[in-house]
Amino acid sequence: MAINLSEQLKGVLPPVITPLTPDRKLDAASAESVYRFMLDKGAHGLFLFGTSGEGPLLCEADRHEATEIASKVVNGSVPLLVGVIAPGTEQIIEQAKVAKAQGADAIVVCPPYYYPASQKDMLVHYRTIREAVDIPIFAYDIPVMTKVKIEMDTLMTLGREGTVIGVKDSSGDAVSFHRLVANKPAGMKLFTGAEMLVHAVVLAGADGTVPGLANVGPELFVQLYEAAAANNHQEAVRFQEAIVRLFEVFVCPDGTMNVGYIIGSMKTALRLRGVIEHDTLFHPFSACTPELIERTRTIMTEVGCL
Repeated sequence: MAINLSEQLKGVLPPVITPLTPDRKLDAASAESVYRFMLDKGAHGLFLFGTSGEGPLLCEADRHEATEIASKVVNGSVPLLVGVIAPGTEQIIEQAKVAKAQGADAIVVCPPYYYPASQKDMLVHYRTIREAVDIPIFAYDIPVMTKVKIEMDTLMTLGREGTVIGVKDSSGDAVSFHRLVANKPAGMKLFTGAEMLVHAVVLAGADGTVPGLANVGPELFVQLYEAAAANNHQEAVRFQEAIVRLFEVFVCPDGTMNVGYIIGSMKTALRLRGVIEHDTLFHPFSACTPELIERTRTIMTEVGCL
């Protein structure tokens, strides 16, 4: 079954975690389980190897195996997006070729990082990848990780010329994203990674969301998207409020947030739901303590995810 991205690329695309065994190798059985779980909960597609999926930390063999498993599970039913995150253009091209061969419908690409890159450098980066690999590209704007922001003019240029087909915005810059939604080139797909903004940006015309919190409660995001897409404002607000409460699983008891705790909470949630076997993270991050596991359980129970 061929995927029609212009029609099917919308809704909730969970940036799925990568399940690991206690010795930090891919847990293949749990990977298949989590991919099936997301589809069973109504996900409109899957995004592998983003920040939530610990993509930059995975070895090549585990990336390949996980992509093969996801491709078989999806089997052309929904779009499969594969993150190819590396600091250099040539590295991304090599990963992109493999992702395409394994059945990815599109790739999600960060700007170059480590070496400071200008907006002109970013244009060269995305254009070079697109010329080298015939696969649709999403620009992944996540400056908290890459330390560089893809400016709106750069995204508009890449969209108008067809170099990228969409944007996964995790910048936290609500003003710029709303401006992009209001001025996007025809056919450009726009997704927010900000859990707190889903209701607002979908009503404003965004195509959907790629929220890390969907690893904890995918059904809430699907229900929110469907209500917002149907202009059912009251229902959308109700689900957004539940998501705001569920977001507390990402916040440490002292009020701080850090990436290890956030990803650990995602894996804890999926283990509590019986989807994955282990909540192991890559070093240097540790799994949630028993006290934090109980806190996560309490919050999930309150919003109906357990």
